[in-house]
Amino acid sequence: MSEGRRTAATPTGAPAAGAVPASSSAARVGARSDAAATGAPPISAGALEAAVRRAVSAVCDPEYPEITIAELGILERVCASDDGSAVRIELVPTMLGCPALDVIASDVTAAARSACMGSDVSVDVVFVADPVWTPDRIAPGAVGFMAREYSVAVRRAQSAGAAPAATCPICGNDALEHRSDFGPTPCRSVEWCPSCRNPIEVVGRVDLPAAMGAAPASTAAMGTARARPVLA
Repeated sequence: MSEGRRTAATPTGAPAAGAVPASSSAARVGARSDAAATGAPPISAGALEAAVRRAVSAVCDPEYPEITIAELGILERVCASDDGSAVRIELVPTMLGCPALDVIASDVTAAARSACMGSDVSVDVVFVADPVWTPDRIAPGAVGFMAREYSVAVRRAQSAGAAPAATCPICGNDALEHRSDFGPTPCRSVEWCPSCRNPIEVVGRVDLPAAMGAAPASTAAMGTARARPVLA
């Protein structure tokens, strides 16, 4: 990933043009392609998976519009049915109940549908509870971009047994002082840098060791619902 400023693949904080609106339960957005009437030939499973993965990998996060959901570690899996009639996209939420999930689901659905090349394909977008999202899923380039452009640090895992640590994105001090578990968004905490004397927002709250997505008893606890099985 380039370390320079990049152009967002989708508009900031808004669904892509032609996106299917996400419902309030929006763990699953099911859609049939409007192109059924075109009589386009079916796509092979391999070609469908590759095309959809390319398209949804370019979807940007509403909170960080220059960073894709793939770079943030949100995109987990794309799989197609054997006959190429259905595709399922699995996403890992950064935080249970994150208000951006509806927007992400809508943008991913729109991107997937655009990649179906005129074929009648059923698209399912699902937020899964396993694996659990952690800041270590963020690509190194995205970590650097967040530090440089947003002054946001990322709490990364250290050696075995050591507590996750964050580095000040302004001066590079690695001895930040914890101030609050509650930052401007649910997934961020607030630290204080005694070196440059700046408050620092940190992705990865110290009060939630695995809670960025600790698996609930059911996906309904996430305010979402699992998609019905669609694959052979």
